[in-house]
Amino acid sequence: MTAERRLVDRLKTTSGAPIFSDQQRGILSCALRDVSDAGVGLRLNDTDTVAPIFKMTRDNFRNIRTCQVIWARGRYIGATFGPDIENE
Repeated sequence: MTAERRLVDRLKTTSGAPIFSDQQRGILSCALRDVSDAGVGLRLNDTDTVAPIFKMTRDNFRNIRTCQVIWARGRYIGATFGPDIENE
């Protein structure tokens, strides 16, 4: 059994979240697997790739979070949250 390496508790979820980046065209839909105050675990669609720094929203673009990929394994990625961006 592998020891848990996360420093903060996370909430498991099965919701979707759109992600996007200035480096990529369009918006990607992915599955949000877990979320904490520090970051997220996502499952991408089969052919999707994501930029090292991307943005995501969980509330129809009212709030946008900047994320940085810290690990990737196949379709799964883990990312930490950066500074929040507020929509004007």
